Amino acid sequence: MVGRQHPFTSPLGCGTAILAVAVIGIITFFFGGTLYSPGPLSAVQDRGTSLKGFKSHAEFENQCELCHTPFKGIEAARCESCHANIAQQRSAAGGFHGKLKVNEVSRCAACHPDHRGAAFNPLDITNFDHARVGFSLAKHLRNYDNTLIECKSCHNTQNFSFVSTSCADCHAKKDKVFMVDHAAAFGAKCLTCHDGADKMRGFDHAKVKFALDGKHKTVTCAQCHKADVDPKSVATQCQACHAEPKAHGGMFGTDCAACHTTAGWTPAKMDGKSFDHAKTGFVLTSHQKNFDGSAFTCKNCHTGSDFKFTQQTCVDCHGKQNASFMTPHIQKYGSDCQSCHDGSGTMKNFDHSKTTFVLDGKHATTECVKCHVNNKFKGTPKTCVSCHADPKVHAGLFGTQCDSCHTTKAWTPAQLKNHRFPLNHGTRVDSTCKTCHTTTYTQYTCYGCHEHTQANIERKHREERVNMADLPNCVKCHPTGKEKG
Repeated sequence: MVGRQHPFTSPLGCGTAILAVAVIGIITFFFGGTLYSPGPLSAVQDRGTSLKGFKSHAEFENQCELCHTPFKGIEAARCESCHANIAQQRSAAGGFHGKLKVNEVSRCAACHPDHRGAAFNPLDITNFDHARVGFSLAKHLRNYDNTLIECKSCHNTQNFSFVSTSCADCHAKKDKVFMVDHAAAFGAKCLTCHDGADKMRGFDHAKVKFALDGKHKTVTCAQCHKADVDPKSVATQCQACHAEPKAHGGMFGTDCAACHTTAGWTPAKMDGKSFDHAKTGFVLTSHQKNFDGSAFTCKNCHTGSDFKFTQQTCVDCHGKQNASFMTPHIQKYGSDCQSCHDGSGTMKNFDHSKTTFVLDGKHATTECVKCHVNNKFKGTPKTCVSCHADPKVHAGLFGTQCDSCHTTKAWTPAQLKNHRFPLNHGTRVDSTCKTCHTTTYTQYTCYGCHEHTQANIERKHREERVNMADLPNCVKCHPTGKEKG
């Protein structure tokens, strides 16, 4: 059987292929790159820019190779070959493009898309961050009449270059006198100092008489430098910006730095730290409220405008509470209250061990007024029961000789001096005192728990030749509660 010829290699197939290639070639010749173009190029003219004889991109719409490099796409070098002004900016490190990094200008189309039609403006940059040129628009969104600021307000419409006089022209509309004086003092090149974010570009405030630190670093220039005030005459006193807090009550003068730092006005900090009155040698533990229940404030003690403390305030205040006590107290000990008192309810520099009642354990931290009621010292009771109520667990069995069992280490829980016998004898939990001590703490019995009778115990102990005189004192032979030892 004779083999059949493949249609692609047949005369008809080869002729068709040649014809198709010829048609594509003719179309490409007459229509150029528009055949594959995603759309027409912009016809906006870039006035003032050399485009190698072209007025706009639309004039070389069929010459794709002017912008596109095979396998590389659109290279910045191709763009700059026509846009000579951009190339000059980059070589001189000037303008916006001169400030960009190499990787940021490698693809111009990333910011300047084209093929959007004749009405599209390639200079209309999408998502443009104006701060990248060194001038923020944070404070330049609206004019003084509340209208939106347009690009042409500051930039030349022909080549989009910045017009240096636009700043003075605009700001003079608000205050011409200030702008004239400002230009005379600092020159007309506003961008030398200003960055549009209401900060001074490259200005070292530390070189003037008022260094910026702490919270002052975040304050905008306009908050201190008003438009009608000469920068050299701006007040540097705290009260020029900060109103006196009501808590001061007009007592503390204007030297705010004596107590406050720039770390924050509210809450106040002294030496950068929260103020601890105890570091002055006088704590405020017992000085939270006045005798009438009103809140205690600084001016109760610090009455002078210089914030100095006067001892007379102690006498005056405590005299209102108990004048009959204060008068003889001052006569005997003087009016220098802080020589003995530290504000915590204890006596500073007073040795209580020289009295008939030594303070130790929990007594050492007890406030004086807990025992010396109404500031009475002579005749203060020394017995435990004068301060400590008889615990319910005692059940009235143990009398008033508390120190026979307790120590001053703690009243609750009780710290017994001598009790070698285990309290959990025969149980998993501690027994109460009255389990064994049914009458007084000096006597105990074991018969209340054990099932055996007293007669049987006596008989058994006689057989073991135990002295009957020791029989009631079970712990003597059974210190641990066990049958043997």
